[in-house]
Amino acid sequence: MEAWVRFSAQSQARERLLRAAQYACALAGAALSRAGNGSGSSSGTLSRLQHLEAHLSLGRKLLRLGGSAEALAGAQRSLHLPDPVLRFCLTLSHLNRALFLACDNILWAGKTGILPGLAMDKWSQRSFRYYLFALVVNLSRDAYEVRVLLERAEAARKRGKSPENRRQLQADGRIQRLRLHLHLQLQLLLQVLRDNPPLLLDLLRNACDLVIPLEKLGLCRSSPGIVGFCGLTSSVLSILTILHPWLKLKP
Repeated sequence: MEAWVRFSAQSQARERLLRAAQYACALAGAALSRAGNGSGSSSGTLSRLQHLEAHLSLGRKLLRLGGSAEALAGAQRSLHLPDPVLRFCLTLSHLNRALFLACDNILWAGKTGILPGLAMDKWSQRSFRYYLFALVVNLSRDAYEVRVLLERAEAARKRGKSPENRRQLQADGRIQRLRLHLHLQLQLLLQVLRDNPPLLLDLLRNACDLVIPLEKLGLCRSSPGIVGFCGLTSSVLSILTILHPWLKLKP
């Protein structure tokens, strides 16, 4: 298993580059379709983009072969985390990712002709369900991290507040207190995200990725341009975390 983990880690950067190129093709194709001038050159360009997108997707599936082993190893490591919420979220996320990658490997075998009678639609829907579950758990983990940091920031703010400020806040009306409370919470949230770039990037990446399985499963209808933009954005953010490991959110 360790050999597969090392192989997957080495191929992750290449897979992210192919992913960025794939969704860039999807975004360019959506823009070209919207322009829709009906010329033969535009139709030919759109067809070439779609073929390139399909080949990039198949290449990504090849690079992800054996990725389930890495996900299972991550689930095993997360079982030893001291925080019970992080332990639950990360373990569940890794397990769902392992199932998603296993379905993805089967889809690759079907598309390459190794499993010619494979029910592609069924396995595709199954893989996107596991992908969606993993993203929902990841976003729950991000929300938990934000809540913990907000509580710490709120405690630090209260410790630094003078008695005069507390009395003035109590003397204000209910609407004014509510407005001030919401304003302070928004300020704290922006400060927490600004002071924690790894958390901000992970939150943005997971939110962008969420659009893809929602669209594929028919749970949320969006345009191909939006899917391409979100996929390209999340891919660029992932590449940043590979180039600069300090930007990767740690357990």
